[in-house]
Amino acid sequence: MLKCLTTILIALLCCLSCVLRAQTDDGVQSREKTKVDTLQEVIVTEKRRANTVRIAQPLQVVSKEEIAAYGYGGVADAVRRFSGVAVKDYGGIGGLKTVSIRGFDPNHTAVSYDGVVVGNTQAGQVDISRFSLENIGELSLSIGQESDIFQSARMLSAAGVLNLKTEQPDFLSGSKEALRAKIATASFGIVNPSLRYARKLGKRSAFWVDATYLRADGTYPFRLKNGNITTKEKRYNSDVESYFSEANYLYQRNDSNDFRLKVYYFNSERGLPGNVILYNSDNKERLWDKNFFTQAEWQNKLSPLFSLKAQAKYTYSRSKYRDENQRYETGEQTDKHRQNEMYTSVALLAAFSRSLSASVSADVAVNTLKSDIPDALDPTRYTTWGAVAAKYTATYLTLTGNLLATYISESSDKSEVAADRHKLSPSLAMVLSPWRDVNLNFRFLYKSTYRNPTFNDLYYLRVGNRNLQPESADEYNLGITWSGALSFVKYCRITADAYRNNVKNKIVALPTTYVWKMINMGKVRIEGIDVTGAAEIPLTEKISLNLSGGYTFQKAVDVTDPTSKTYKNQIPYSPKHSYNGGILVATPLCNVAYTFIGVSRRYVLPQNTEANMVNGYTEHSLSAHKEFTYAGCNLRLQGELINFTDEQYDVIKYYPMPGRSFRLSLTINY
Repeated sequence: MLKCLTTILIALLCCLSCVLRAQTDDGVQSREKTKVDTLQEVIVTEKRRANTVRIAQPLQVVSKEEIAAYGYGGVADAVRRFSGVAVKDYGGIGGLKTVSIRGFDPNHTAVSYDGVVVGNTQAGQVDISRFSLENIGELSLSIGQESDIFQSARMLSAAGVLNLKTEQPDFLSGSKEALRAKIATASFGIVNPSLRYARKLGKRSAFWVDATYLRADGTYPFRLKNGNITTKEKRYNSDVESYFSEANYLYQRNDSNDFRLKVYYFNSERGLPGNVILYNSDNKERLWDKNFFTQAEWQNKLSPLFSLKAQAKYTYSRSKYRDENQRYETGEQTDKHRQNEMYTSVALLAAFSRSLSASVSADVAVNTLKSDIPDALDPTRYTTWGAVAAKYTATYLTLTGNLLATYISESSDKSEVAADRHKLSPSLAMVLSPWRDVNLNFRFLYKSTYRNPTFNDLYYLRVGNRNLQPESADEYNLGITWSGALSFVKYCRITADAYRNNVKNKIVALPTTYVWKMINMGKVRIEGIDVTGAAEIPLTEKISLNLSGGYTFQKAVDVTDPTSKTYKNQIPYSPKHSYNGGILVATPLCNVAYTFIGVSRRYVLPQNTEANMVNGYTEHSLSAHKEFTYAGCNLRLQGELINFTDEQYDVIKYYPMPGRSFRLSLTINY
């Protein structure tokens, strides 16, 4: 069945072709060249662009231009379009949004912000809704790890990396200053202005600041089905108010020597609407978040042989949760948590020749958690990562391998903590390109990875278990990629990957005699196919058609106990089928885009019964934008109609998503 489906999918994709990401390919090529071989930056041609499919690790990229053209409203909205990805969305305008790849839970996905991993040792999951899309220049998702070996050791520890790369300022007409202002409004009381100011400080340095504000009352209608009765309801307590600001400084002595400094701050208050309970919409949970970090990176080519990269980061986050409910003795419960992280990394790259390079990297992180919950342990975690990596590139073959060593130790003044943990994780990737003039490539990836228990897993009240072991996984990927041109197609790219992930010591919560407890017991086998494509078709001299699409078939089943009722059942919230696509028509008058995204049914619990089923859905959206010049300013007017078929669906069961909505925005560049 799986082989048959693979053949059909590849045949269909070859016939229909799918999408253009020309800007994407240039972005990927540029990123690799600037980090490894800066001499290749001189020329970018159509043929050179096609070679970006020669990457062993499956990589998907969306550029700033694509984000704007397709009208994506936020980081989560753009990430949902990647194949093999599930974004868990708990509903509401300010709802928590986390990223899962290929059947793994979100703790296996590293979120990198300008090359430095975003940490959350308490829960292990990063809420990507707190990042603004306005200052993002490129989003990329790499399965396994990024292909560049010149990176921090910590980046190698995850099953996949979501990389958010911020946009550098564009100084128009040689000006020393640049200003961009945007105002957006949308359904459900959304007001979302943003501002960017940039200034050159000399020939080699620049400074820029981004600021974004978001507020929404968040009240939206939905339909509630109770047996044979369907009623019209409203989602309450889904309001949000957030502030985001970021300052950046760049000093670039030359192409191989630069220093970057970033200061980030995010502050939000939001209502948590909770799950839908029949005939009861009175939920009074609220969450306050404050996140601050500053990070610096210095990269220098010391000699023709050696290059050095150093990173440092300090993070402070504070959260406050309040629930007003009569079940509490005082009528409410308030929990406060504070996290600190100090992190540093050093990497050394040796380029022995144009074909062979190697790197060594070492990272250290210190994490603390303070809580006002009674009997909280307030632990401190010390983590060290060390990695060696090598890359060999020949005409027909590219080999990449690395070995990561991780050591974790914890301490607390209040009680005994978990035992020290250590792990060795190898990885090997290969690309075979049999024909010089045909950009057809075969790729293979193996990676051993793990998920370390979080502070909540180990110490949270009576649920935590200090004897937990890391959740380990083996990733296998076998794929084929092709790019080129056809008779009427200017550019076309197709990728198809079959994969298998084996997860052991899965960390799960199970009921014991009196309470739930975190334990190691689960085994999960995940098998699937990812297919993506890209094509650009010129219709006339000034009109072009861009098509995009992706499909994932995934079978993620529990193989823990053959005698269990859940044996070989699909794991919770893992659809067998997911798909996405888009059509962009670029004309001199305006650009119009249509996008869709959908998944098949899923199950909320391990037992695949009808009572536990969550229905599948397909969401359709339209967007149009026009760029023009007025009074010396570049203006962009954009309108979007989101979910225009008014599909009623849940991503997480009992957390209904908004139906039909609109968004309007005006951007001014000066």
